Amino acid sequence: MDRLTTYIFGFIVIFLFILEGKANDHFMILSGVALSVPVAYSAFLAGWITLDATKSAIILGTITLGFGGWWLAFALIFFFVSSSYLSVLRKRKITDTRETESLWYKSSDERRDGFQVWSNGFWLAFFLILWFITGQQAMLLAAFAAVAVATADTWATELGSLVPGKTRIITNFSVVEPGTDGGVSLKGTAAAFAGSFFGALFLLPTDLFSPGLIATVFFAGVIGSFADSYAGAYLQSSNVAAVRPYGFTKTSQAFKNNFVNWLSTGIGGLVAFLVANFFFL
Repeated sequence: MDRLTTYIFGFIVIFLFILEGKANDHFMILSGVALSVPVAYSAFLAGWITLDATKSAIILGTITLGFGGWWLAFALIFFFVSSSYLSVLRKRKITDTRETESLWYKSSDERRDGFQVWSNGFWLAFFLILWFITGQQAMLLAAFAAVAVATADTWATELGSLVPGKTRIITNFSVVEPGTDGGVSLKGTAAAFAGSFFGALFLLPTDLFSPGLIATVFFAGVIGSFADSYAGAYLQSSNVAAVRPYGFTKTSQAFKNNFVNWLSTGIGGLVAFLVANFFFL
């Protein structure tokens, strides 16, 4: 499924490049390819992502820079580098403190695969393609919001586990172990707000800069992060069967986590799109 998604988005990029792109579009798309290839393979050589994820990252990076511009590309790089660094720190803590194996799958013991790339990047690519086709600024804003959600959620999970406090499940607020799906804490929530805030700041140098639109992306990021917690709590506490797609080699719980990430980034992007359309654009 991750490879199919990569091929579909790759085909769309080629189609739009040939039939719809103008000279400046061609330059940006080719720049996206030129920069995404070394960045993706550097991440592969550093042990952060798998070979399949490398292909996915190249396509996602090409779409982000080619259709969304430099500052959205910087926002995506900021998300990837910060989340990878926090994951490495969390892995070291898990190793040093010998925490339970139930939390191990969420560490960076394994490289991030193509499923993880698209669970966080699918809606970013989707909104950017619609922005390129329609020219609706709300679509571009939704793409920024999708990155803000991914940053907020990852920071909440990683920092909330690095500096654990009292953690409660979001559905009924009973106490759970830090790192539990659907668990929220004061420190994790503060990290989510910070991640969303930094994601929104990448609007400052763009044509979308306005206090209202920055606030829209910020709150969409926070809402998406809480949606992630709620969906994670529901899937963890229920007996919902997870039919893993062909090629997904990790646990059922890991697949649920990817699905929740995909869902929450879509919710955050949709919230930003609707708010911007009705109130600001």
